[in-house]
Amino acid sequence: MRILAILYLFSCVCALGEIVEVTPILTTPEDPRYFQWALRVIQGAREEVLVMLSDCRRYSWDSPANELTTALATVGTRGVSVRVLLERGKQPAPEAEAAFAYLVERGVEVRWDNPEVTLHAKLLLIDREFVLLGSSPWTYNGLFGSVQVDLLVRSRSVARAFWEFFELVWEGRLDVETALGRPKIPALVPVPDLPEGELSHLVLAQELLADAEAQVGLMLYKLRYYPQYPMSPSNELLSELVGAVARGARVRVLLEGGEEYTDTNFVSETREVATYLLLHGVQVRFDSPGSTLHAKLLVVDEKDLIVSSANWSYYSLVKNVEAGITLVNVPALGEVLQEFFDILWERSRELP
Repeated sequence: MRILAILYLFSCVCALGEIVEVTPILTTPEDPRYFQWALRVIQGAREEVLVMLSDCRRYSWDSPANELTTALATVGTRGVSVRVLLERGKQPAPEAEAAFAYLVERGVEVRWDNPEVTLHAKLLLIDREFVLLGSSPWTYNGLFGSVQVDLLVRSRSVARAFWEFFELVWEGRLDVETALGRPKIPALVPVPDLPEGELSHLVLAQELLADAEAQVGLMLYKLRYYPQYPMSPSNELLSELVGAVARGARVRVLLEGGEEYTDTNFVSETREVATYLLLHGVQVRFDSPGSTLHAKLLVVDEKDLIVSSANWSYYSLVKNVEAGITLVNVPALGEVLQEFFDILWERSRELP
């Protein structure tokens, strides 16, 4: 299936009349599309590559994942300006340290992010014209063993918004609250979120869900319910899901079950939120075993969408650096992503 939607979008971000090309990049373990597209756009860069990643690894074995960091170093040797910003975490994996060292040794300008916050975005900017973002980290499992949803957007105005976002995070200016402006809902909205900022993911998801009429499809790696904190942002989104059910919409939520994880908290917290939703009329399933459901996708009425790096948990919505895109009234793209959701839903498992 060839997936390419060319959308004529008018927004407070896009210049009036700008033609914006949006390509959904839907990855499964059988079809690692993000890896293929990321490699292609990096190799095609002419002037500048900016990379912001929650996880980037280079392996000691001959892993195909290594080709992405190799591509960054290679384009740098032909005069392309390359800057890479990575989340280090408290205990970075040896492969993450190896990726950092590999890039430094080859003259790539690379930094660890501010240690006080979590950089969870997955963002690639090419020549201030192309934006590639979504849920895919640069790890072997993330690239070749997971379900991911990303978007490639060709738009100078959208790229400009994310370039400004990159510069803020690169310089460690994470206390800026109004530099990017409060988003409204035109046809396309870049959603760059800084810690303790405007909570753009929350605001936009609430507005899309409030307008849901027929159906909602939500695909998340992590969704959390905090009964002890009723006003927590993710609880507000759960209320919107339940409200859509009350209005007669079919609401389906597909989650990573974590059945193969050693983290028992992940499994118990996922089951807790799943039980809450089932009791309130929301259909919930866990992904099929054998791969990781790492996508972050909201589809409302097959036309309104959010594709992002952000999970629906307190830290994701409030504390992290995240990047996403909201599209409103784009049925050509919505139908493609709804079809992808439906295929995964049919392969998924009901709660035992």
